[in-house]
Amino acid sequence: MKKLLLLFIVLPIILSSASALTYEDKPNVTAYIVGTNHLTRGDYKALNIVIYNPAEMKKVDYIDREEAAFFSGREDLLFTAYNVNLTLVGNEYIEVKTPEQKIPALPPLQPVNLAFVVKVSDEAKAGKYELKLKIRYDRIDKLLYLDTYYPQLFPVQKTVQGKNETVTYKYEVLTERYKLRYKEECKDITIPIYIEEKEVKLEVVKVSVENIMGKSKGKIIIEVKNVGEKAGKNAYLVLETPSGFKASALSLSQAQTMPSIQQPPVMPSGISIPSAMQPTIPSTMPSAQPSYYIGDLKPGETAKAIFYIKTDVKDEGNYTFKIKAVYLNEFGQIVESDPVPFGIYVEKAPDFIVKSVESKVFVNSKGVVVVTLIPTTDLNDVSVYLTANPPLSVLSTEYYLGNVKAGKEYKAIFKVQASDEAKPVTYPAEIKLKYRSMDEYFYTDQKSVGIKVNPKMKFEIYGTPKIAAGSEGIVSFTIKNVGNFTVKEATARLTITDPFSSSDDTAYIGTLEPGQTAEIKFKLSVDADATPKKYGLNLEVKYKDLEDEWAISEPTKAVIEVVPSKPPYGVIAFVSIIAIIAIAYYLRRRRK
Repeated sequence: MKKLLLLFIVLPIILSSASALTYEDKPNVTAYIVGTNHLTRGDYKALNIVIYNPAEMKKVDYIDREEAAFFSGREDLLFTAYNVNLTLVGNEYIEVKTPEQKIPALPPLQPVNLAFVVKVSDEAKAGKYELKLKIRYDRIDKLLYLDTYYPQLFPVQKTVQGKNETVTYKYEVLTERYKLRYKEECKDITIPIYIEEKEVKLEVVKVSVENIMGKSKGKIIIEVKNVGEKAGKNAYLVLETPSGFKASALSLSQAQTMPSIQQPPVMPSGISIPSAMQPTIPSTMPSAQPSYYIGDLKPGETAKAIFYIKTDVKDEGNYTFKIKAVYLNEFGQIVESDPVPFGIYVEKAPDFIVKSVESKVFVNSKGVVVVTLIPTTDLNDVSVYLTANPPLSVLSTEYYLGNVKAGKEYKAIFKVQASDEAKPVTYPAEIKLKYRSMDEYFYTDQKSVGIKVNPKMKFEIYGTPKIAAGSEGIVSFTIKNVGNFTVKEATARLTITDPFSSSDDTAYIGTLEPGQTAEIKFKLSVDADATPKKYGLNLEVKYKDLEDEWAISEPTKAVIEVVPSKPPYGVIAFVSIIAIIAIAYYLRRRRK
């Protein structure tokens, strides 16, 4: 009887310590791939694996009231997986680069996306492979103990910011302390991976360039090889250019050898068909890219494409381009290969050096400006352009040089006119080159030059002729060309003012070289009541300048002296007789 009583006392204790929570749907961890699990040899990419806890909150059997009271309202704790550790294990052909990943807690019905980076060996054969995802996690197994306390108040200081800083107190209540027992679960999930044959993969075999430099148009010939294991049907080679470059493909009609086409090629997305063969393009196609049709491209085969390149950059250096293939796969779907980068060296944009600027432009006249320049690059069909602002106007803005060689001097001649408002100073102007590159024309950057405007042609007048008041006579001057060029068909003109008058105020000079003098004569009349003194009259010279254009010089002063008028001849004779008689009378008296 005592033994039976002892059994009834001990059995509940044993059952209480050994038993655990029981519920229908315990926390679990499953996994599946999102996206593709199809890889190719040599791939180095991430597999996206979703981790998921499918547990549902169903019936739970508690051991005692204490346990039931504790988990009441906290049932989600029972269905959560804790300390989840995940390791993806590869094999001899697929290497996993990502180490073990951990999730502190995985609640039910809340998937988590993880990325595992894998590398596929180049020796892997096409087929199905299996990776193992090893999963280890904990779940709640039992409430070990629960201690409850009477409410206790703990002051916590809290600062409130405002106009006046105040301090208040918040009280927290500690009511219980508990400990849970966890059970570790382990499982393996198979992740299937399929290794496929390599799609079309390009390898740049050779790149040839022609006339590739800044601010120009050139040509590149690129040869590629399909190092993949699949063929591309109706393939196009599409060129991707960096910023500052614009490409266009050589048309089929210009190509020397092109693949035979049994039927119109299908238009891949985002590229343009050259002009020689234009299949119908769907209206939904995006903007065109430069493309070159090469037909079917089988594994191991090579193909060439020719592209024209327009450059809008000035700096020399290596620039990165990319080439890719757009084709139809074995299912008739449009596929793009991975772009393959390659470099092209771009030479510095054409430039030139202005060695000298010689100006024969004068105020209020037309003249010649000769610019001596040196190109830095061999160029074709070169023209030099000159522009200027008022008071200068360029009458011939373009001067053709033709083909030029780098380092050689060339002269460009322009006709420029300076208005009468121009000053004898140097005015700014702009000069640039236009040149042909392939079949298009481009311009160099402009350079500033100075155009000197020379003073108006000047003449100096020598001599001060005299003329008596009330008389008419010929006055002569010596005129000198003190300018910088020879004048032709020159004519001097006096501006007649009181007390002078003239029926002919001009004198012909003809041709007068710099430093040369000539005599000019004018017939003038002077009023009888003119005051004897020196008078200055303006004298201008009208002449033909270097461009055979008529011009008028700055006025200069011609000085004429007016002397008193001469008495009449009768008066002179009478005065002479009186003087003779007086002298005779004087001599006679001395003798006596």
